[in-house]
Amino acid sequence: MDFSLMSGLVIDDNDFVRFMIEKHLSNFGFQKVFEAQDGFEGLRVLNQEKPDIVICDINMRPVDGFEFLKQVRRLESPMRAVPVIFLTSHADESFVKKAIELQIDAYLLKPVMPVFLKKHIVKIMEKRLRA
Repeated sequence: MDFSLMSGLVIDDNDFVRFMIEKHLSNFGFQKVFEAQDGFEGLRVLNQEKPDIVICDINMRPVDGFEFLKQVRRLESPMRAVPVIFLTSHADESFVKKAIELQIDAYLLKPVMPVFLKKHIVKIMEKRLRA
């Protein structure tokens, strides 16, 4: 898949994690990668920049990943359908169930290997193209 015309948004309160995921997306060929430190900032960037995909942590303050996703899916705009991947350290079943209820596109555990992340992005984007 050609990512050269795509943009991504990375939302994580950890500077190093944001840097690494941004680097991975750039290495995959993404034209632009935007960053946010929490869900509140993520919503602002999402609506302003309109990325093609979002990679988001769950445990952030003041607005966590669940609240971010809930707000995105409520939007009265085309951005409500943006693919969102949770990249988190929470393996608890209750977290996964809640994410599924909120229509998450993928739930990946940290640390993630770049090849695994890319595989999920390709799968999600191909599914979107077929829809």
